[in-house]
Amino acid sequence: MSIFPKVLPDTEQASTAVADAQPGVRLSPLGMQLELLRLARGLSKQQLARSAGTSRQQLWRVMTGKSELTSTLCVRLASVLDVDSRTLSTSSLARGSGVASVGAQRPLAGAGTVRLGDYLASDEGVVRTLTTLPSGPDAIPLKRAVLEAVAQLARRATGTSPDWIQQIDARITNGQL
Repeated sequence: MSIFPKVLPDTEQASTAVADAQPGVRLSPLGMQLELLRLARGLSKQQLARSAGTSRQQLWRVMTGKSELTSTLCVRLASVLDVDSRTLSTSSLARGSGVASVGAQRPLAGAGTVRLGDYLASDEGVVRTLTTLPSGPDAIPLKRAVLEAVAQLARRATGTSPDWIQQIDARITNGQL
């Protein structure tokens, strides 16, 4: 599995940040759950899709509600994300236990649990997360969107963005990250 610790976000803030990071895109409750789990594990959408035996496009259709999540894909995604497949079920999400249960997932093997405040305390975790994303000029908007989502979470949690956000943004812009 992943060497990255699981980040336990404030799920309401994280949900808004993920939605804001991808303007014009409406993720389903399942999509939001998958996105939060994917980000917490430091996986790209491509890595998640490949590991679950599907295409990135099919994963995206499931996340946006354009395709149904089959039981087979549900089990494979749950295995990759190291969660119980019931947390991805439609009935679980309908009861409101979907996105809110991100913080309740069992930790990844060999990885500690990190609280959002600890994740935001330094640039280490964010840099590590960003290095798991695709690279090159086409990836800059994605990395900036993730960084903006982190900045929004920090502003909501502390009232200000950490100083290192601007430094990381400059590294992304210069192609150093």
